Amino acid sequence: MRTFATLSIAGVTGLVLIKLLAMIMFPLFALIVGLFAMTVKFALIAAVVFFFFTMFRRHREKREAEA
Repeated sequence: MRTFATLSIAGVTGLVLIKLLAMIMFPLFALIVGLFAMTVKFALIAAVVFFFFTMFRRHREKREAEA
C-alpha cells in the first residue's frame, strides 16, 4: 500500500507540474506565433509596395524615354 501512495503522489505532482508548465508555455507560444504572423504581414505589405513602386517607376522611365 505504501508503494501505491508514493506512486499516486508522484503522479499527482507530475500532473500539477505539467499543468503549471502549460500555463506558462501556451501564452509564450501564442506570443511567438503572433509576432511571426505580424512579421510575415509586414513583409508581405512591403513586397506589394515594392512591386507597385517598381511597376510605376518602369512605366515612368519608359514614358520619359519616348519623349
